Amino acid sequence: MTADGKPALLFLSPLMPAEGGNGLAMRAGATLEALATRYEIHLLVIPLAGAAAEPGRAVRNWCARVLVHPADRHVDPHFRLIAGVRDPQEQLKALLAYPRPSICRFATSASVREAAALAAGPAYRVVHVLRLYLAPFAEPYLTAPAPDRPGCHLDLDDHEATTRRRIAGLLRENGDEAAARVEEWEADRYEALSAALLPRFDRVYLAAQADRDLVATAHPGVDVTVLANVIRPPGPLAPPPAAEPFTFLFVGNFDYYPNSDAARYFCAEVLPLLRARTPGPFRVRFVGASPPPAVCALAGEAEVTVTGPVADVTPWYESAHAVIVPLRAGGGTRIKILEAFAHGRPVVSTPAGAEGLGVAPGRQLLVAGSPADFAADCARLMRDPDLGRALADRGASFAAQRGPGLLRECLSG
Repeated sequence: MTADGKPALLFLSPLMPAEGGNGLAMRAGATLEALATRYEIHLLVIPLAGAAAEPGRAVRNWCARVLVHPADRHVDPHFRLIAGVRDPQEQLKALLAYPRPSICRFATSASVREAAALAAGPAYRVVHVLRLYLAPFAEPYLTAPAPDRPGCHLDLDDHEATTRRRIAGLLRENGDEAAARVEEWEADRYEALSAALLPRFDRVYLAAQADRDLVATAHPGVDVTVLANVIRPPGPLAPPPAAEPFTFLFVGNFDYYPNSDAARYFCAEVLPLLRARTPGPFRVRFVGASPPPAVCALAGEAEVTVTGPVADVTPWYESAHAVIVPLRAGGGTRIKILEAFAHGRPVVSTPAGAEGLGVAPGRQLLVAGSPADFAADCARLMRDPDLGRALADRGASFAAQRGPGLLRECLSG
């Protein structure tokens, strides 16, 4: 026990947890907040999912220590050789022979030892790891002898192999066969890593029930449970703006291929149909970090704005009438939909965007399975403000039930 009577917990995260912004950072932040009610938290950030930002005030309040291990100083020599191959076809062949997911190239023996040394201190009751690709950094705790071995918990978030195969399908549909093959290779490597590591953890979490069932079936005997994505209410909800034009908003990190694909899909397939159906002027805003050139080029459409990163998404929600989620692939559950609900905005989503949340199409949001239906639903919201208000009210109620407190019972033990 620590001085304040709480047992110590080591939390390994691939990015700095936060209350807003990146969806993975928000999941990490909500989990930290829930765990901090029972444990003294020692946060070790191994920044494989983005730069190690400075911790916010909430993270500092939740944690006794915030540590950062720059794992990119260590790279598997085998992978360095692959990266040095100049011929693209030969490099792809060499990559496909690499035995682990590519991001695990940073989990060298030296790096794992350094991370454990950096986090040394109290006797940890629990080690909580976020994402499968960080699991190799738990090796010193998984192999600790009893009775010193801590409980080891792994939050997969989503079923990585399934997500990767879905992304491979998108890439192939978009004509990028080489990238599709890499994603399929990554999926195979994640399955192998799961087989090797999941049985060694005492508990495994996933965001969606379907993913939980998939992992439980593939790994009988492993304690697998749902740890739902949740959202912190942003405060009093602003009414939709009264002035035209009607504004549709999409929020996402465009480093994530499904988000970039969603923006391009909407503009190529839905936007022309919406123009034909629209009862009045409208505009579309794509808000988020790292838009690639193909997404930036969408701003050439008269109705479209691409902002790049923003400090706070709340003003963008407040200036929007509705939120669009035209995702065609992904994993886990979409925090962006919960975020839209929490800001009191109606949502039009594809089935892939809405899956796993437990929402009812037509009650909390509109779900459209084709470009024509997506355009029709967007036009419905433009014509029928009462429909938009009803969806927004029910969505806000749904989000209110998915606050950080929901995690505490699941994380107990």
